[in-house]
Amino acid sequence: MAHTETFHNMGFRLTYPDLFDHPKGLVSPMAIGNRGDGIYFMLYTYIAVLQEEMKAMAAKSPTGELSQEDALKLSEAMGSLLVVIGIGGGKKPKEIAEILEMGDVSEDDFTETGRYGDITYYAITDRDNDEKYMKAIEPAFAEEFRILQTELIEALKKAEYMGPQIPGAELVGKTIRFETKDIDGNPVKSEDLFAGHDVTMINIWATWCGPCRKELEELGNMHRRLEKKNAGIVGFCDDAAEKADECRKLIAEKNLTYINLLPYEGMDELAVEAFPTTIFVNREGKIMTYPVIGVPADISDYEKTIDSLLAGEAAAAAPAVEEPAAEKGNTCRIIVSDEAGNPVAGATVQFCSDITCMAGKTDAEGITSFAAEQGPYTVHVQKVPEGYEPCTEEFAVPDDLADVKITLKKA
Repeated sequence: MAHTETFHNMGFRLTYPDLFDHPKGLVSPMAIGNRGDGIYFMLYTYIAVLQEEMKAMAAKSPTGELSQEDALKLSEAMGSLLVVIGIGGGKKPKEIAEILEMGDVSEDDFTETGRYGDITYYAITDRDNDEKYMKAIEPAFAEEFRILQTELIEALKKAEYMGPQIPGAELVGKTIRFETKDIDGNPVKSEDLFAGHDVTMINIWATWCGPCRKELEELGNMHRRLEKKNAGIVGFCDDAAEKADECRKLIAEKNLTYINLLPYEGMDELAVEAFPTTIFVNREGKIMTYPVIGVPADISDYEKTIDSLLAGEAAAAAPAVEEPAAEKGNTCRIIVSDEAGNPVAGATVQFCSDITCMAGKTDAEGITSFAAEQGPYTVHVQKVPEGYEPCTEEFAVPDDLADVKITLKKA
């Protein structure tokens, strides 16, 4: 059954053809987004190795690490299936090829797939390199490569283009209403929480998130200052339902005097993909700024935003979070298997930097992916599926964002 995927940083929603559900080889999208020069860039790669063979390679090592020989084999089997870009200013293929330093790529290699406002989207092939690649791999893979490329271009022509988006921009102006409980089990209504302050800062965190824990103490100090300004903080501990005791312990250690809540039914409306995420609302629960994803470089920026909102200043922009240069973007895959090399689906994996943590669940192939800039990251298995032992090991992500292999033991 074909699936749909939204690439917010590229600005389109794509429904894949059925063939993409179970290809012989491996297809991987890497949506980098804005490179910093006004070009939104995405790359689809193809590895001409049976997925069963890749699992067998990983199974050779208890840690899932590939041998040098197998890593070289995969590298040699990898090719560029398709480049997808979005670019404004009416630039033509020849000019784009020069900007991207694509060498001998001709205008015939560009297929316009869609537009949004001033942005034109292109699917770009490199016919000479494609031919060389297909001659170097087995005929069955070469045929699949050709079909996948053709079908992907046609799917991109039918994609929904909505333009590159700032994460959470669609939330500005939305009103939050909910009923839930605090971590001690007391019922809470949003209107009662928000009505008492002109501005409320909602901080969504998790006990397993290192950056979240680091900022809690300062948030507690800030809340005590905000009480004199008719503003306040409300916390949502994302994993409080499973780890209420640990949540309470952190609240006590950090001397937090503001209320912390359990997630409410329908909280998916906030589309929280990383922790911490912080939102600012008025007395009615109306969201007043873009969400802050991650920890700001200067925690005082939270309070500056609140002061601006209290002064009646329009504030669509939220405190900035420091990020490495956009052109270094990539995708890191986390591959989880059991000791026999079989993929483990449904494992919840956390992917953390110094400023934010993301969580994802492994799919039927035991894989979950995280878009990330180059930099230091760690990976943990937050929750294992039933029938497996907990995994407490911390895994360092390679500098080049290469795959991280994790092996779970059966209980």
